Amino acid sequence: MGPPLRRNRDFVALWVGGAISNLGISISSFAYPIVVLGATGSPAQAGLVGSVLTATTFVLRLPAGALTDRWDRRRLMIACDAGRAAASASLALALALGRFHLWHVLLVAFVEGSLGTLFGPSESAAVRLVVGPDQRREAVARNASRGQLPSVFGPPLGGVLLSAGRALPFLADALSYLASLVAILTVRTPLRERGGDGPAAVTGGIFEGIRWIWRHPFLRALVVWMSLETLVFGGIGLVIIVLARDAGASARELGVLFAITGAGSVAGALATPRLLRAVAPWTLVVGFSWIFTIATALLLAVHSPYPIGLIGATVFFLVPSLGALLLGSIADEAPDRLQGRAVAGALQVAMLAAPVAPLCAGVLAGSLGPRRTILVYAAFLLLLALGASLHSRAWRARLRR
Repeated sequence: MGPPLRRNRDFVALWVGGAISNLGISISSFAYPIVVLGATGSPAQAGLVGSVLTATTFVLRLPAGALTDRWDRRRLMIACDAGRAAASASLALALALGRFHLWHVLLVAFVEGSLGTLFGPSESAAVRLVVGPDQRREAVARNASRGQLPSVFGPPLGGVLLSAGRALPFLADALSYLASLVAILTVRTPLRERGGDGPAAVTGGIFEGIRWIWRHPFLRALVVWMSLETLVFGGIGLVIIVLARDAGASARELGVLFAITGAGSVAGALATPRLLRAVAPWTLVVGFSWIFTIATALLLAVHSPYPIGLIGATVFFLVPSLGALLLGSIADEAPDRLQGRAVAGALQVAMLAAPVAPLCAGVLAGSLGPRRTILVYAAFLLLLALGASLHSRAWRARLRR
């Protein structure tokens, strides 16, 4: 058994570096649609940025998972942070000079998405190596809490930075990547897989992670259900921005709105270890389905950004537990040589609808208006909630060791 996680120097370095870079990502993710919407006036073009990010991730995720199982993870993460810092800094400089070009925004989104796709599985596999085998689920839960904290502070900070200058959120993003890079440099544990697959095996086994997931009924059902929920979850944020802006909300008020929503994620992340011990997977999945459905319908009854934030907080409370349930199961059950590909394969299926979700949201909001779009979303989520409730057998399936 290794030392407590809080005393594990390498785990703390990865946790802190990731928390800082996640804060930068949260700031820039909040700023992207607002900057594009302000410059073009088009919800569809604002949604296009999000679709570029998610589509890039979708296309590259499986090859990235294979490379994670083969390459030196420290060097890979350092290169990813350096590249993302340079891309974000270039956009900050252009905006500071008063030069907005949609192609430049899309290019930066592509670079961030590409390198982030490489970084994510590498970090997940690295965390597995710096902690003891009996600490993996706890480490995953801690990383889940780390990922939610920026969702509270990022949007309001992004709103303040946007009010001071539209280049500043992207400058903050660039600096956060540099901080993450420095943290990775301090990690002493070897992060490269030793005695793993050779080049031919990695190339030929790019889908091996998905095949491993598909052999386990519970994980198979979980990732398919997540992919359907993502069709709404991945786009409703943009619809909420359009809805709130139509009601006269400022950038700072939007920041507070998403901070309130993010607070639900943080509370859920802190509760994740206890929830995973006390609540059955079936209850988590079906409970989230119905909460998301009801919360989406309630958006039609409110007109202030702050109640919208509270509604979002109820939905986001269970998100960290669902993510930890998926990733923790893989960390415990998948062999080390498959860690990158199993994580990438699970996320690939779970995020199957992510590339089109923001663009669909922008098109629907632009053509139907935000309120009718919410009606469409609520009806779709109702069907998913009924389906999850009627197929509870899959959620009770046990993983095969």
